[in-house]
Amino acid sequence: MRQPAGRGRLVLLCVFLVVLGGPWSRDVLLEWSTDHVGLELLRRALFVPGWQPEPGSHPFLRAYAWLGGLTLIGLIAGILLLVPRLVGRAPAGGVRWAASAGTGVFLSVGSSTLAWLAVETVEPGLLLAFGQGGSFPVLFVDGLVFGVLLGLLIAVVGYGRAPKAPGAVRPAASRNRERSAAVSDLPDDRPVAVATGTSPGDVTRYLCAAAYTDPAFADRVVEDVLGDGLGAIAASPGVDLVPVARHSLTAGRLRRERDRRLTAAFGLVAVFAPLWLLFARLALGALGSASRTRRRAVRGRELPPTSATSWRLAGTAGALLVAGVLLGAALSAVPFPGPLAWLTGGYLWGVPALLAVVACCALVVRTVVDEELDVDARLRGALRRDTFDPERLPRPGHLEPWAAARIAAVADAQRGNVSCYSGHSPFVGYGRRDGEWTLSVPLLPADPGPGGERGPRTVGGFDAWDVVERLRHRLRGAAQEPGAPLRGVGSGDRATGRAAAERDGAGGWDGAGGRDGLGGRPGAEGRIEGLVVEDRVFVSGREVVRDGRLLPDPLRPPATRLPTEALRWIARRPDGVARHFLASHVPLWGGEIVPTHFLHVAVEGRTLHLRCERFVLGPVRRDLHVVDLLPAGAPTARRRRSLALRALRRSGGALWAAPRSCLSDALADRRRRVRRRHEARAAGDDPAYDRGARISVREAAQGPEYFHHFQLVDALRTLNALDRHALAAVRDFLDDHGVDTTDFRTQTQTILNHGVLQTGGVSVVGNQAVGTGAQATAKSTTARAGGPPPPSGPTATR
Repeated sequence: MRQPAGRGRLVLLCVFLVVLGGPWSRDVLLEWSTDHVGLELLRRALFVPGWQPEPGSHPFLRAYAWLGGLTLIGLIAGILLLVPRLVGRAPAGGVRWAASAGTGVFLSVGSSTLAWLAVETVEPGLLLAFGQGGSFPVLFVDGLVFGVLLGLLIAVVGYGRAPKAPGAVRPAASRNRERSAAVSDLPDDRPVAVATGTSPGDVTRYLCAAAYTDPAFADRVVEDVLGDGLGAIAASPGVDLVPVARHSLTAGRLRRERDRRLTAAFGLVAVFAPLWLLFARLALGALGSASRTRRRAVRGRELPPTSATSWRLAGTAGALLVAGVLLGAALSAVPFPGPLAWLTGGYLWGVPALLAVVACCALVVRTVVDEELDVDARLRGALRRDTFDPERLPRPGHLEPWAAARIAAVADAQRGNVSCYSGHSPFVGYGRRDGEWTLSVPLLPADPGPGGERGPRTVGGFDAWDVVERLRHRLRGAAQEPGAPLRGVGSGDRATGRAAAERDGAGGWDGAGGRDGLGGRPGAEGRIEGLVVEDRVFVSGREVVRDGRLLPDPLRPPATRLPTEALRWIARRPDGVARHFLASHVPLWGGEIVPTHFLHVAVEGRTLHLRCERFVLGPVRRDLHVVDLLPAGAPTARRRRSLALRALRRSGGALWAAPRSCLSDALADRRRRVRRRHEARAAGDDPAYDRGARISVREAAQGPEYFHHFQLVDALRTLNALDRHALAAVRDFLDDHGVDTTDFRTQTQTILNHGVLQTGGVSVVGNQAVGTGAQATAKSTTARAGGPPPPSGPTATR
């Protein structure tokens, strides 16, 4: 989208050209004399946009005023009308700089040529007053030099740098600079609607489709996950990474075949006239701009009309053809030497160069249209919800040993119980933190109470692993047993429950409908369908070398699975390199929402420490859902035309990026061998070599927003239920072992009632503040996956 600030900078550029061509600048240039050929050529080029307020009757001044004034008008009109379309919509990076330079040359040479033709037609012989400066060859060279300068100015002040989109990821390889937007029927490739996941495996299917519609995502999977031979693989709950990896490899192979055809078209023009590649790029950009249509439907998706677009495309193609003929004739009129004539296509009236450009554009458009139709067929076929089968994997041709080995490692990591992380947070792959809470319970004997046995009671011997086993049993029971509905969810139920608890002499009311909010038996809070409970060990990639069980071979990735005895040993030592957590996650909304509940248990001395960390993995990006918006069956003629229009908009960027992409692919095998060799040396030489996972495939596709109000509601409700089950299990465990749970009940009531455990300092919840001298400020919040959700559920402040 064109930026208003960019338009203002273009206006300033036009003002600068007016000042540069004015009498004041002309006087300075006339006084500047030099014998250097290059500087003299630059000085003459700066006279191109000259104008004279009162030319008078002298032929020289009249010729200068007419020629320079018409050129200046053409430059200003071209900058304001063509630069936003030819440069502003070009892909970011080197392509945009090249488009800026090409546009500057096109505007300068075109304006100078048209001005020369106009003066020669209206008043023949007037330009003879210029001497050699009025001849067309000299005028063409001056316009060419000034066009290069103008292109650099356009790149610097106007559209040389693309605005960074919010949440943008790091730049990808060159072929991703012409990144195909998600397959959408809208003119601007941004769907107004989104189909949320509903069935298990939907997110896996979305990521498989993303391999074809988002080259940057596919390259990250191949290079950063499969290509990292010594690195660990991050968890991606709710996703089967094996089909995602295979589809990414297949998509890469298809793009390599496309780039070879585009490189052949690129080479066709380079053989006849290399500089005409700029004209081909500008022609494809102009055709792509002419193919855009306005969105008419507001609430839904509409295929763009093609009747009016066809007329615009025909007019644009005709104008480009005429411009090519004039450019070829003008270049042929210049007496260039042999190599320069070949470089500019200035031979045989430019016909070979123009025919090469026409053939190149036709081949490029045909290639990109075939790619669009192939991707559309794949999305409509094997990637639809009713036909998708993760076991029916695509065969990306012959798999190289490195790729086959890493796919096997991906499968092992998904079945493993070890997470080796890189950086600060160990929970890579689980989304964004929702909150945390901690409990520290002194292990004191319980009071026998009135009428009980005499003498102090003793605390039964247990360790952290015993607590973990009770928690695991309780949470898995919550996933299996049919449960009763939650009670006490309304204000009336809350008041009734509190009154009943006071009559019965219960300890306290927590708002969950049971004593202490923990329930009296497993499953009292209701069944949690789809709950996955697993033991998981987290270890830093820089410290994994200190434990031989986690890194059996320094020249291989870290271990992905530990036996039960090793898990027990780690759980009993809370100060070790590796830390044990009991992880519980529930894929909701087809796997788009995955709330995860981490529990860490430590028994040190006479104190039980319980720490909970809550994470929510949000929906994948909006554009990745478009696979569910495609109608079933073969594409209609109208949709095929829509795909052709979108292919036309992508053709210019695809052509420009293809040679570099082909070169990068040709060197990919050597690059991987060099990388593996250097990584192996670093792993053997550096004791702190980082083997941790740097990215998660699932997190890489996570979007900035929730698409449905109840997605976040369901995630928080699930986390709250897991809190209650966990606290109930610990409470029952402590009761069974004769531990006084008075302090434990007080802390859990605070967590479940207020969502805050205040043990020092000041905490603000909503518009309430807790702590000495506390102050509160109320702020409204919205549910966004790109930032912290509204305060809800238990959190802890320490």
